This record gives sequence, structure tokens and C-alpha cells, in this order.
Amino acid sequence: MNRRTFLSSTGIPAMQALLPASFAAGETEAAGLESFEWKTPDLTFSFDFSGDKLRQKALLPAGFARLSAGPAAPSGVETAIQCSGENSPDPGMKQGMGQPGARLVFVSKKEHAVNKGRRLTLTHSDPVTKLRVESFYEGFDGVPVVRRWTTATNEGTANVGIEFLSSAMLHALGDGQNYDRELRIHLAMNSWMSEAQWHVFRPAELGFVENERTSWSQASAGSIGSWSTEKYLPMAAVENTRLGLTWFWQIEHNGSWYWEISNAAAGGNRANDVYAWLGGPDDLHAAAWKNLAPGASYRTVPAAIGCVAGGFAEAIAALTAYRRAACLLPRRDNKRCSVIFNDYMNCLWGNPSEEKELPMIEAAAKAGCEYYVIDAGWYATLREDWSQTLGGVATFPRPIPAWACLRAGPRQKARNDSRTMAGA
Repeated sequence: MNRRTFLSSTGIPAMQALLPASFAAGETEAAGLESFEWKTPDLTFSFDFSGDKLRQKALLPAGFARLSAGPAAPSGVETAIQCSGENSPDPGMKQGMGQPGARLVFVSKKEHAVNKGRRLTLTHSDPVTKLRVESFYEGFDGVPVVRRWTTATNEGTANVGIEFLSSAMLHALGDGQNYDRELRIHLAMNSWMSEAQWHVFRPAELGFVENERTSWSQASAGSIGSWSTEKYLPMAAVENTRLGLTWFWQIEHNGSWYWEISNAAAGGNRANDVYAWLGGPDDLHAAAWKNLAPGASYRTVPAAIGCVAGGFAEAIAALTAYRRAACLLPRRDNKRCSVIFNDYMNCLWGNPSEEKELPMIEAAAKAGCEYYVIDAGWYATLREDWSQTLGGVATFPRPIPAWACLRAGPRQKARNDSRTMAGA
């Protein structure tokens, strides 16, 4: 189904026209909704309301004083989502709010214990598309990082087209008009055999230029396809040199991903909030458009977000601690550091075959190696150039030979460890 047919069949533009003007403008008032905070041992998230709509304020280290207070304090949508047929409130080709993201109505919040900390679930609804949007924040004791993801469920009777849905939003990163003087963006550039080349930029150097209004541009990075680290690592940090704070993130996906940093306004043209949008594949950047049928759900890829007092070094230390505490599975090999042999360097150079691999596996086992890795070429067909099939969008998954990922050692059976990860 193409978008034109989809929009005609759903009648979304017609439903928009029936909305009261006050609702369409985001001015609906609701009584009894008070601002609140959610805390882990190391972080504090603050939220407030605009009528019956939840707004996220700041993510700060525990004990850090509030950035600002009052009606002019920067805040933004807790979840950004854009559906087909909707006019986006974001100027330019940005993803800081979306529609129905700007009009989502707050429903509830709940908290419960999980294995290594606590999880907060915030629920929203949209009276037009009948979407239920749930935001998940999973904290980890002793680490200033939270894992964040979003689920959208179609509770209506018509299909809904999702063009983007944020995994996480960050707000109040800097002054809405003077951000180029105080913010520094740390970005890791990649290339084959030249990975993790960290550089630091002013926002204007990445295209997010001050204009005394709400910008129509953004600083951004992303990747398309299964080679998620081809040009950049799916992580970054934003350092506010005036406040002495650094926010950081990693998008936990081995497929397409995207993040952007720009500013937004609560009303009028003058922006007061600098935000970061984090997520996996979306329509604009990866041609990932989700036709969500009635009763179906869509879950974003997760993103780890955090904030520390300090700069880039402190941010990377916190992210490393998170990986060790939360990402590593409780397996024996993660603690004892098994010996691994890789067949690529100075050996097969991505040109494997069963005849070449089996003798090398036996030799590696005799040398004391416990795992044998076939680095590249196992996904290519016979006499196909493996480098041209690396990171393809439509070529995966492929059948993998039974010998393609073997544990080396006596009496060990061949074991196929191929896995596929993708957004739901």
C-alpha cells in the first residue's frame, strides 16, 4: 500500500478537520496534573504538563540543582512521533515533536522493580489515530545511565502509518538562542580500519546554526543498513561547558539509526529548548515506514541515555560502566575472557571455505584457542566479492554454513551462532 492510497483509505485529514480548534492548537486544559520527578540513585528526570500533555524537562545527575524553573523553563515532548497525513509542527525536516507527538494526552505512570534497578512506564493516548504510546525508562543501580524505548499500539479500527517514533528524547541541553557558545558535540567517526575517531564540534560546524529564532536545521548523524558503524559509531555526547554537564547516548541497534540535535519553541518563533532526538530506522532517513494495523504494536530499538557532571572523559567512563553492568549477559565467558582466534588478519582475508577453515580450526584448538571466529566472507556466495555484500540493506539474512561459527576444541560439535536483530 502506498502513502496516497493509505491516506485516502484512513481519512486522517478529514478527522483532523473535525478537531476543536483549541485541541488542535494544543491548548486543552486538564485539572489535577502536577509536575513530578523520577529518580534513580544517580539520575533525576523532571516532567511537567501543558494542559493534559506531558512534557519532559531535564535529565540531570542526582543532586544537581534544577537548570531553571517557571513557565519559561525549557521542556519538550516526552515522545516524538509523526504519522502519515499529519502536518508536523517541526520547522524544516526535523523530528523534535511530530504529530501526534505534540498532542499526545497523558494517561498514566507506573513504576516497578526490575533485575538491576527500577522501570518507569509512561502511557499516552491520541484521540485521533487511537494510538497508545508507552515510554519505558529502565534504570540501573550504581550507573548514571537509563535504557529507554517506546512502544506504539493501534487501538483503533484503521491502519496508522508511522513515519518516525523516538526511542528517547533529551531536552534543556543548552540555551535556545546561544547554544553555539556553550555546547560541544562529541562524535565518533568511522571508516574501515580507522574506527572510533572521536572529534568535537560546535553545533554550527555540524549545521545547527544560530538564527535568533527556531532553527530549520539540525546537527545529526545516522547510518542506513546492517553496517551500523560504517561512518559513525551510534553514540555521541553533548557537553555544556557553561553548566559543566555532559549528556551522552548510544543507540543499541545493528541496523539503521539516526539522531539529531536542534531547538524548538513552546510557542511563537523564538526557541527556548535545545533537544536531542534518538531512534532507530525512520521514513525520512532509512525509508522505514510502518503500516500499523489495528491491534498491532511497534517497538523502537532501545537507546541508553545518561548525564554526568564533567566532560567527555566522565561521560565515556559512565557509558563503559553501563556496558559492563547492564549489557553483559551473566555468562561464564564474560568473566574469564576466553581466548579467541580470528581468521581474517594475516590468514584468509575474508575468503573462507570449508577446506581452508577446518585445518585452521584444528590448529587453533591445539594452540589453546577456545573460540574460532570467521570474520568476513561467510555471507557471500561462491566467487562473490565479500566487500560488496557487506552492510547490505536487502541481502540479509543469508543461509550460513554449519561450520561458519565454530567453537574450537576437542569433541566440540559445529555450532551455528548466527543471529538476526532488528526493530519489531
